[in-house]
Amino acid sequence: MARRRDYRSSYYFFVRDQLPELHRCGLPATCVVDAIPYCSQAWALLTEEEKMIYTEKARKWNEKSAPKLSLDEVRSGWLAVTSGDTCEKVVVVFFLSAVVADIFCFLNIYSHGKLPSHCDQRFLPCEIGCVKYSLQDGIMADFHHFIDPEVPPRGFRYHCQAASDATHKIPISGFHLSRTSYAVVLRELLEFVQPARGVRLQFYCRSDDRFRISWCLNRMASIESHLELLAVENLVLELYRKKYQKEPSKTWVCRELDTVLWDFSSNTRCKWHEENDILCCALASCKKIAYCISKSLASVYGVSLTAAHLPLQDSDYGESTNTKMVILDTGRDILRGAKTSLYGTSTMRGRGITRLLKSASDLSTSFSN
Repeated sequence: MARRRDYRSSYYFFVRDQLPELHRCGLPATCVVDAIPYCSQAWALLTEEEKMIYTEKARKWNEKSAPKLSLDEVRSGWLAVTSGDTCEKVVVVFFLSAVVADIFCFLNIYSHGKLPSHCDQRFLPCEIGCVKYSLQDGIMADFHHFIDPEVPPRGFRYHCQAASDATHKIPISGFHLSRTSYAVVLRELLEFVQPARGVRLQFYCRSDDRFRISWCLNRMASIESHLELLAVENLVLELYRKKYQKEPSKTWVCRELDTVLWDFSSNTRCKWHEENDILCCALASCKKIAYCISKSLASVYGVSLTAAHLPLQDSDYGESTNTKMVILDTGRDILRGAKTSLYGTSTMRGRGITRLLKSASDLSTSFSN
């Protein structure tokens, strides 16, 4: 779960102290967010004793700024369990309203393939996508850039080109939409996800993608990114557990996140992938995570679905989506879904499938005539 907005980390205080020196060096760092990409190497060179100084600063600041709850807030939001023998209260803060309003950032970074472990360049970052999402508001904003990748190691150009052609199809070189600098892309990403100074930066991604994304972030930050990267599968389990004190199986969660339901939906892929009819898109992968969470959990938390939660359906064909319900019973999950579509599933057909079915129907009609 996301930390409270006024959280400060030890690295935040270190970066803040480096601002005057960065200004003297002529670097464009006017605030902590701007300075983060320039300070990671200096932070890594600090001893543990030196880092403890900033850890203590962060601890004192966070203790001082911790929010105080009124009696009405406590009564409306938390569950208290009292032990009669010791008169001790075990307070479990369980703000469902806060859970609904929490903002999550879903991140993905694509690469031109994966290189062997003996290579210094394990990945060549070429596309980044990120969305800010909450159960209450759906997708609040999105971030997308193509990244100008490094030159593939000698002997691996064909390997990288083949990996690209099999997935996102982004050209290895000479791509006119690529940004030129890792530092620029990373700084803009930090500015996008951080609404105020000192917010703890947390990203969520698929667990299978975590190593690649973490490696790419570190490469873009030159040494260590200091960005917290969490598995979105665990987030979904946590959201169910906070509501029911039980959780579905991780297999079910992975299956839901693997859905191809929105592959052809409008306003899901970036403009370039949409225009070239290419399914693999970093931005689309982030949006589909948000769609999946909305479809599975919005009704659980009593949130009404909007166009920000799920993509608008194509009005020409009027398909309807039936939300699945997860029933948690003695630790086992049972999926119930109304089977109302043409093929006996509760999923909505994408535009590409709809066009295919319509053309097949027209072809059949022409033969019958």
